[in-house]
Amino acid sequence: MLLSLAVPAQAAELFFSGSGWGLGIGLSQYGAKAMGADGNSYDEIITRYFTGVNIVPVATASPGTFVSSDPTPLWVGLIQDSNTVSFNIEVDQVELCFDKSGGCVLTAQPGQTYRFGPDGTGNCIFLRVPPVGVPSPVGSSGSCEASVRPLNSLSTISIPFKARRYRNGILRFRPSGSAGNIHTIYEIGIEDYMKGLSEVPGSWPTAALEAQVVTSRSWAVRTALDRGHEGNFTLARKRDCYCNLRDSSADQVFRGWTGEVAHPRWVEAVVATAQEVITYGGTVGLGLYSSSSGGWTESYIDVFGQSGFPYLVAVNASPAFSDSAMNPHMTWAAGYATDILADVFGFEWVSNATVVERNASGSVHSVLLEGIVDGRPVDQTVSGTEIRTALSLRSTTFEIAVASVFSDVAPAHRFSGEVMGLKALGITDGCGSEQYCPDDEVSRAEMAAFLTRSLDLPRAPSAEPYRDDDGHALESEIETLYANGITTGCTPTAYCPDRSVTRGEMAAFIARAFRLPPSEADPFTDDDGHFFERAIAALHTAGITSGCSETKYCPDETVKRGEMAAFLIRSLA
Repeated sequence: MLLSLAVPAQAAELFFSGSGWGLGIGLSQYGAKAMGADGNSYDEIITRYFTGVNIVPVATASPGTFVSSDPTPLWVGLIQDSNTVSFNIEVDQVELCFDKSGGCVLTAQPGQTYRFGPDGTGNCIFLRVPPVGVPSPVGSSGSCEASVRPLNSLSTISIPFKARRYRNGILRFRPSGSAGNIHTIYEIGIEDYMKGLSEVPGSWPTAALEAQVVTSRSWAVRTALDRGHEGNFTLARKRDCYCNLRDSSADQVFRGWTGEVAHPRWVEAVVATAQEVITYGGTVGLGLYSSSSGGWTESYIDVFGQSGFPYLVAVNASPAFSDSAMNPHMTWAAGYATDILADVFGFEWVSNATVVERNASGSVHSVLLEGIVDGRPVDQTVSGTEIRTALSLRSTTFEIAVASVFSDVAPAHRFSGEVMGLKALGITDGCGSEQYCPDDEVSRAEMAAFLTRSLDLPRAPSAEPYRDDDGHALESEIETLYANGITTGCTPTAYCPDRSVTRGEMAAFIARAFRLPPSEADPFTDDDGHFFERAIAALHTAGITSGCSETKYCPDETVKRGEMAAFLIRSLA
């Protein structure tokens, strides 16, 4: 019969006002745009945002590694864990091959469509897909490690699922971690991969495009080095994507030949900076970037808590806020219900959120969340990055304002979480005029209303057990309490609806309403011999009260509406 604490909350609102977009580490794209427009070169842009780095060729930055020796070191995960993959031959011929055996089953012609996938026996097969009719097998089945290999530099294929065309690489298929499914990967060289990116608009200044290219190339090469060569992929990586880069915003979006054709100025920037990457301390630098910071870029250690990237520190990113930048992310605002944070961080309700620490850049390092867990108020400190992820905020440079559900219960109020809970569960709409009146005493009539709504008790037929509640606004609730054996009134014929409830009486009401088992405990010194001593002990044993002090319960003091919210939320929990 109890209302669940998981009922969707009519929650307080969170209001954010912020600046920037992205993690804010490394290159500020709008900052680069402004610097390029103001006459800076791409190396000047890079050395502003990456402290103490050099720009050198890949072979110089990582001699003897596979990114230097292998002409196609990048395995780009296009599609993960699919049952089949269809592809079209767009230009010139390609060969359909099984990689383990080394044998090719067919030279496919332009205009033809094929499908590759499991044959139901543990192997895989190529199928020819005609314009009309049923697909037919091409040759015999083979290992699910297969490829579509170009016969010359003009050979072009398309993958309808991706709505993109690809050239200058090899389409690879590999078994995934799920039985019967496959990964689709594109094996390609570094420069051909770079031509298919286009991370900023082609209308931007040349120096900004070139700075982004060098940064993106650095990120790709460093990431590929960290994840390893195809021949040395871990089992986990093979199951995940069989790739050292993903075609997604989690890595970089690879648009293939489609992107290369659509963005000629980006391609020009790739050619102009061929093979160049940033380096620091004899290794390829991690080329991180974001659309715009909040005025200063972020330090890597502040965002991720890891050292080892001394070139990724907070630097002044004021160019991103100049007129030349025309930055649409200079400021932003957003509003959310607090129940989103409650769901993510394990609260029943979140009643307040406060920025408690900022990074050197001015972004949010940590936020104190206050709310209710298992009926009790709880504080939890989370990072600004966690808040950004939970709410999909544009950046971690923000301010927070919280609007409460009642005007007289501020988010920092002692009982704000419990009062929010009562509102969310439909137990109260307050005392009127969008107020809750937390310091007002609880009357016996209000007690009846609180309990009948908390327990969702069906309204009792009019029994008229008391003379003094006739015509009272809460007469029905009082009669319902009587019908359910929760009260016998203040006398045999009266309920005393307007009299304030004492803490002792409140213990009796709750113990009866929630059918708490009797307790022989004696946790308090000031209720010995009291009429409601056993009910008070039952509340303590159930974890609903810890008293008004460590040794006292104050049974004869009246109950305030704020306290009542806490008692009820704990009882429901």
